[in-house]
Amino acid sequence: MHFPLLLSAITTLPFTLSAPTASTNNCPSTIIRNGGFESGVTPPTSGGTDWTVVGFLGSSTYQLTQPGSTKNGGKYAFTAILYPGPYSPESGDTLTQTLSTCTGKNYSITADYKFDTQANGACSISIQYPYKTTRGSVTTGSAISPAGVWYTTGATFQAVSSSDRLDIVFSCGDRANNRISVDNVKVAPFNGNAF
Repeated sequence: MHFPLLLSAITTLPFTLSAPTASTNNCPSTIIRNGGFESGVTPPTSGGTDWTVVGFLGSSTYQLTQPGSTKNGGKYAFTAILYPGPYSPESGDTLTQTLSTCTGKNYSITADYKFDTQANGACSISIQYPYKTTRGSVTTGSAISPAGVWYTTGATFQAVSSSDRLDIVFSCGDRANNRISVDNVKVAPFNGNAF
């Protein structure tokens, strides 16, 4: 074995070190629009430039309310006003927005929410997002979160397209009038694993 000869041969090989090059990032910097509802514009039921409200159950409606979440400030919050129909105890609204995402990139979602009434555990808020070839969600029920208090929920996901859809579904099944609010909806790049 001639290690000294081998080592001297390696040390005389020419090589250069260079700084890593920055990758080009063509992903949009604005992923979600008006996540805090601070524009003060009540979302329409079609053709919205940011949020749109769809999927009404019962006699439900919605409005922007003041003040927004006490967790992160803000003037406005979106409030689903859930009224059951005459023949069913179910009520609900869906708040939706098409996000500006990059296929294959991981993102985090956070949102503040508040149940204005306890609703005996019959109400929930569900944040639905893309998940591989289907949809994922994080759901919180009114039995878990005491009424009148702002909480934060969140999840992570991997974008499946450049225009992934985010839905926030408000629902109740107790044949009562209920209110559920959401504010400070944020979607940001996430460097960890998305589940």
